[in-house]
Amino acid sequence: MVDRVLNVVIVGGSLTGLLHGIVLKRLGHNVTILERSTSLNGQGAGIMAREHVQAFFSKHDLCDQPWFVKAEPPKFQFLNKAAMVTRSMKAEICTTSWDTLYYRLRANYDGLQSDYVREPPHDREERDGKVTYENGCTVTSLTYGDGVVTLAFERSSGGGGTLHADLVIAADGPGSSIRRNFFPKLERKYVGYAAWRGTIVENEVSSEAKSLFGSCCTYFNYDCGHILLYTIPGKTGALQPGQRLFNYVWYCNYPEGSRECANLMTDIEGHKHRITLPMGKMRPEVWSAQKKYAREILPAPIAELVEKTKQPFVQCITDVFAPKAVHYEGKLLLAGDALCNFRPHVGASTNQAAFDALQLEKVMKGTSTLQEWEAECMQYAKITSLTGIAWGNWNQYGFWKTFLSAIWLIQAYLAMYVKKLWK
Repeated sequence: MVDRVLNVVIVGGSLTGLLHGIVLKRLGHNVTILERSTSLNGQGAGIMAREHVQAFFSKHDLCDQPWFVKAEPPKFQFLNKAAMVTRSMKAEICTTSWDTLYYRLRANYDGLQSDYVREPPHDREERDGKVTYENGCTVTSLTYGDGVVTLAFERSSGGGGTLHADLVIAADGPGSSIRRNFFPKLERKYVGYAAWRGTIVENEVSSEAKSLFGSCCTYFNYDCGHILLYTIPGKTGALQPGQRLFNYVWYCNYPEGSRECANLMTDIEGHKHRITLPMGKMRPEVWSAQKKYAREILPAPIAELVEKTKQPFVQCITDVFAPKAVHYEGKLLLAGDALCNFRPHVGASTNQAAFDALQLEKVMKGTSTLQEWEAECMQYAKITSLTGIAWGNWNQYGFWKTFLSAIWLIQAYLAMYVKKLWK
């Protein structure tokens, strides 16, 4: 159990950083979040609110308002090209958006007022730690000595500074610069396909499409590709039917180094992006060609959503998994996507971040050890990552490429069960 107030620095101010920041603040520690971007507004991505996210918010969220869409009917449904439901699977599905979670977490972390949370909660106890959130800060160096991590950082507005931390959480995402300090040869590898993402307000969609989709999760698979869509909160977190958003993720293959991949990731200013082509940067001719492809390959109601998308963006799918989470004698931890970047098929990136944060809470309270934290987080990351790889390979490449990844997944499960039996 940690019996003194720690000065904690979290590198990365997105969801992983905020989840950890709230846990540590609630335990009375002082937390500084350094976020490289000057603003994180408008990420526009849908998120599956899975079990660990739900557990975190049930325990730590002090905002008194709903924040997710519960699928009605509660199921996954699979369509054919004629837009007929060929099969369905019952499942409790809760979905939300990046924006909704970000502003809700900010309200809990540092009391930020926004259109998403107009009345942020007050700190519930005097023992809550002091917190700050700094935008436009890039960490430039790390050193460790005498049990203290020293971070140097630069501000985008000019100048910079130095912080001394008893604990550092590296929450700077799949492209983590902190991880690169420890594993300089570890590469974030492109896996040969990309995700087209977009959202459309429910009221802008035809009644036929709305009736077909409801608020459940809908899939369509075709040869070497697939698309899924589900409903998420609308602008400012709106949950009223008609104001919510349909969110889709459409996976298409683009071999690494191919002309098609280069063409896709080159923006309106001629700049080639490596991982993400942001909203508003897509060349009109590329988007026109994709909408034409949608009309040819997708069921008409799904193609309608694609055609009505005003601000699409593209993310290349990548794999990266750090071999170790604990560094500097337990004074620096890799968390969330900085530890392991999942493929989106499993809808577990935010779930991993919540899991890591809740496990760290146990360490701080003395009910678990740091070694156990690392083992649990690494195991969760490995199983979930391999599941995403197998799922992605099956949908994008077919049986033979899936076969090998399925064997790796089975081996990981066997190792996990053997370890549990041994204990």
